[in-house]
Formats: sequence, structure tokens, C-alpha cells
Amino acid sequence: MKAGAREIADSPLEWVGGKGEHSGMILSSRVRLARNLKGHVFPWRADKKELSVCSERVRSSIRSEDSLKPFSIFEVDALDPLSRGVLIEKHLISPALAMGGPGRGAAVDGRGIVSIMINEEDHVRIQAILGGMSIHEAWRIARCMDELLEKLDYAFDSRYGFLTACPTNVGTGLRASVMIHLPALTHLRRMGKLAVDCGKIGLTVRGMFGEGSDSPGSLYQISNQVTLGQTEEELIEKVSGAALGLVRQEEGARDRILSERGPGLEDKVWRAWGLLRFSRVIEAREALELLSLVRMGSEMGILPQVRVATLNALLLDIQKAHIQARSATELSPEEIGRKRSEVLRKALATTGGES
Repeated sequence: MKAGAREIADSPLEWVGGKGEHSGMILSSRVRLARNLKGHVFPWRADKKELSVCSERVRSSIRSEDSLKPFSIFEVDALDPLSRGVLIEKHLISPALAMGGPGRGAAVDGRGIVSIMINEEDHVRIQAILGGMSIHEAWRIARCMDELLEKLDYAFDSRYGFLTACPTNVGTGLRASVMIHLPALTHLRRMGKLAVDCGKIGLTVRGMFGEGSDSPGSLYQISNQVTLGQTEEELIEKVSGAALGLVRQEEGARDRILSERGPGLEDKVWRAWGLLRFSRVIEAREALELLSLVRMGSEMGILPQVRVATLNALLLDIQKAHIQARSATELSPEEIGRKRSEVLRKALATTGGES
């Protein structure tokens, strides 16, 4: 894949369109499958030759399938750092894969739904991402991709299931997750207890960029912790049920805040709107927090309605790599802050505004 950072930044992502059930709160649904090639050392222990062999086997398998021929296949080491950064921000590759190395690459479809990481933690990681509560459909797509590639002869044990580099992925190798916006529950300081409750039923709560990240803008990933001992369908249902439960709790929390602190909430939301509409320099974290308030205010009818697709796109367009990729020159941190404000003003300028 010869695409530059600008072309990658401008490429479509299906989930950004805001389709799917509960898309106001549930930004995206993702299913990821971890697979390894039978008879080959896991990537973290493999030498350069072994990694290259595995990479070529996976690439050949992808190229041999007519339905996968439109996929763009690239080597991470052939990409400049900015292009890697854009792919991370779009959640098409992981930060670990972006570090590069022999045989590390990815295949991405043209609609921004499926990406296949090669020689990350496992030899093959298939992921499908859709908008809203679409986790069952994401699972169907990921399963289809898996069936197309199973001729690779996956490492499988009759007792333990699919063998993976990380013990928590052994079994189905499936990780299902939803990205969900929970500002009212965050404001009421209930996320700590909810995270503990999720842990009790085998789920984990992480930040926007996965393990080790925090949750600016009240964005959380809800996913299964382990993959052994339950079927894929059971895991999907567990994550789906938890996400829908959180949607109901968030709705209740918003009603409570509006009832108890109506004028204060409205003031806070309108201030966020004003800062995003008229600021001249803004940092990424502050922008995410303000967008969170605007998203909630729009959904609650406090603010003029802002399209979900617009808000989703802004989550990417205000990120550092996306801003730099769309600039003709190298930007300083202050210039990136100015460009970020410019992006926000332009995107929200066409939305009405006074009560």
C-alpha cells in the first residue's frame, strides 16, 4: 500500500457514519479474533526469518481470495511515522503493531470495516468495527473473514481451543467490545463501581485507546476479559447485554442530573458549545471533554441538534496525526492547537445556535 498519511486520514470508516442502534451513546461495536499458524513460533519469540515466512503465508492467503483482493496490504516498516499514527487513531492497527519490525503488516478493506493485523501479538488478528450497537453483525463479518483464512491451518487444541500468545485469549480467541459515551455516569462518579461490577461478570472497562489508556471525553471500551470456557455467542451476548444495561443507566443518570441541576447543566453545556464554536487554540484533551458535553447536550435537546456523524468524525479529525496529515507543512504544538480549533469551528459552524 503506497498511500500517504493524508490519503489514509481521508479514507472512510463505516462506524463514523453514526448508523446502528443507540449510535448516540454507543459509538462503535468491534469483534476481534486472535489466531496463530500451526507449527510456527508466536511472534514475540520468532526470529526475522520466521516472521517473514508467517507474513508471506498470511498475505498469500488474503491475495488468493477474490473477496479480499480489494484489501490494501502494507508493511508497517514501509510506512512513515505519521501514517502509522493516523492508522492508530483510526483504530485500524494497534500501537504495538505500529512499532514495526520484520514481517509486521496489515490488510484493510476499502470501507473501513475490516482490518487484519499480521504478526502483532499473534500471527493473525482479524477485527470488524461497525457503528452503534452492531456487535452481532460485526461478529458475523469477523467470522466470515476467519473462515476465508482458516486454510492457513490455525494452531488449535481440542481441549483448550485456539492457541494464542496471551493466555487470556486462549479458547475462542474472541474479544468483543463496544465504545460507549457515559458522561452522566462519569459526572456522578459511578464509573468506578460499574467497572468493578463489570469485572465480576468477566468484563473489563478501558479507555478510548484500549489497555492502559484513560477515558477523556467519558468514552469507554467495554469488553470481555477472557475467551476460554464460553462460546463466541455467549461472549457476544454478555458484552451486548452489559452495553445496553449501561445505556439505560446513562439515560437514568441524565434524567437525574437534568432534574436536580437543570440550569447548571444547561450552563455547562452551553459554555462547552461556545468554547468549541469560538476558541482559537485548544488542546486535544480539552476538546474531547467539551465534545462530550456537546454530544450529551445535543441528545438531551439542550443544544441545537448536531449530527452523530459530525461528532464521530471530530473525534478523529482533532487528533494530532490527522491534523498533521492534512497540513502541507510541519506544525508546531501551538499550530496544531490552532488547527484543531479551526477544524472544530468549521464543523460546528453550520449548526444553529441560540435559545
